[in-house]
Amino acid sequence: MEEKQIMTNEQLEAEINSARTKETIANVLIYGAGAAMILMFYLKKIPLGIFFLVLLLVGGYLYSKSAGVAKKLLSDNVTSVVLKEVLGDAVEYNPWGKINPGSMVFPFSYNCTDGSDHIKAVYNGLNIELGDIELIDETEDTDEDGHTNTRKDTVFKGQWLTCDFGKELAGQVYISEWTKKDRRMMKSNVTMDNEQFSKRFCVRADHPQEAYYILTPHMMEYILTMADKSGGTVYLSFLRDGKIHIAVKTGRDFFELGKSNANVEELRQKYLGELRWFTDMIDTLRVEDTLYKKATNT
Repeated sequence: MEEKQIMTNEQLEAEINSARTKETIANVLIYGAGAAMILMFYLKKIPLGIFFLVLLLVGGYLYSKSAGVAKKLLSDNVTSVVLKEVLGDAVEYNPWGKINPGSMVFPFSYNCTDGSDHIKAVYNGLNIELGDIELIDETEDTDEDGHTNTRKDTVFKGQWLTCDFGKELAGQVYISEWTKKDRRMMKSNVTMDNEQFSKRFCVRADHPQEAYYILTPHMMEYILTMADKSGGTVYLSFLRDGKIHIAVKTGRDFFELGKSNANVEELRQKYLGELRWFTDMIDTLRVEDTLYKKATNT
């Protein structure tokens, strides 16, 4: 097998910035050719309109290619290294793969999903999946002329973690961070003793005692602290079958390059922080005895 050539940080930054420059040029070409094409067709200058249409297609191809190059450089040289450091050498990473969402209580509805940066790993003996996800509400309407129009509204963009704790949990409990607007869309059916927690989170459970058992005073304080550090809106579900889902609505993708020139070390530290937020949650939750169903003596 041919060994992959190791680049220095400076070489990698130069390669990424070069790809981004090409991406920017292609983007300008797309907008310029698109505007010119519309104008030419409006003026009935069909040959020129077709010419700018071709330029538009070329720009789209170049943009997609340059964006793909930057993402692959980042994936091969930064993201994969960070993932192995935190999750071990056996981690599986697909920059274009998608995670499937699990059961969660949201103040919105959706019927389509999209995503990227799919990660699968065994972390400290637990099977986990993690990735970017978009939840989309797609609707169709018909105008007066009988034309069907499709509208897509992204109602959630962020990260989703699924962790299988491997044994039955003490209950089925859903926790959703909410705003005043959200409170019109969903209601708690459990009132917790922690006033700050109750103001910030909607709590739903099949049976109230299950929420009291899982959400101990220590657990509620911990979730509040981690929500402050999340950089977004936090949703959790504790499922009786042993799975825990954590979704954070950040409005951005995992492992983003950002708008400034690439700085490999800064990106590495940023990615480590984002990833360890989720692994810290797993490390803390897994040792909480009240999380699990107690064995009954027969």
